[in-house]
Amino acid sequence: MKTLSINFKEGKIYSSQKVSINNILKLYSSIVDMAKSLNGDELGVLIQFEHKQSTTILNVTDVSPYALLFFDDELSFKGATYSIKSGTGSFIIQTQYKNILFLRVPHNLKLSTIINLKF
Repeated sequence: MKTLSINFKEGKIYSSQKVSINNILKLYSSIVDMAKSLNGDELGVLIQFEHKQSTTILNVTDVSPYALLFFDDELSFKGATYSIKSGTGSFIIQTQYKNILFLRVPHNLKLSTIINLKF
């Protein structure tokens, strides 16, 4: 297990929360089937993409239930989405961000107050 720190700002109040993850993975492809990179019972994984392409395509069809938190090169928070399987079909995400934190749902993070990630 590894520990990351997520920093928050709500109003004028700053805080941080430690988050335990199973692994930090460096991936070198711009098209990735995340079901092959994640073990289904992991609490969390930080994925760092090391390719030169401007975007990454993630197939998250069989990756559930996770929140995906997107961070830029300076690890500033840029947004989030959920990968929660409900029914049939494919779920593919295209992103410009190279640092993506997969956190198992449910979690106790207030996403709208996240400012950055430290490790």
